[in-house]
Amino acid sequence: MMTNTRIITIPNILSCLRIFLVPFFIIAMNSKDYSAALKIVIVAGLTDSLDGIIARKFNQISKLGVFLDPLADKLLLLSIMVTFYINELAPKWFIILVFIRDTLVATGWLEIYLRKRKITKPTLLGKISNASQVIIFGYILLSTNINIPSIPQVGYFLVSFLAITSLLQYVFIRFKDGKIRS
Repeated sequence: MMTNTRIITIPNILSCLRIFLVPFFIIAMNSKDYSAALKIVIVAGLTDSLDGIIARKFNQISKLGVFLDPLADKLLLLSIMVTFYINELAPKWFIILVFIRDTLVATGWLEIYLRKRKITKPTLLGKISNASQVIIFGYILLSTNINIPSIPQVGYFLVSFLAITSLLQYVFIRFKDGKIRS
């Protein structure tokens, strides 16, 4: 897969849009406008899916995009976790667990980038873990807007299991290879 040095690509614009949406998400959550927050999460989720599809299909994978995409993901997820914690929208143990996992993964990602100037790609399990977090947080926001059942404890345990398992996978790969697999 060829990585180009172009900066202005559709996938990069979509990743920048996700980063741009983060403050608006925080504002919506702080004003308890959960409907607007849900719409922002949906738009962010769609742009996250689209940027990868477009990058691969139209050969627009770039060095900047490989950096921006996970940065946008982490900024959004961490802002979701902090605002959910403040607004008490999910069990605190769950938010703390996934926050610690994501902070450790982001710190490892940044450390490798700063030390080796190497962008690490997420594993399939890491992607599934992130997607499950976005789905559960999106569902919680949806449940604040319409009358649907709340998340059962097993849902939180499943997402927690994915988070812990993917973190352990990253740690294992990091120690086995001396780097996170790319």
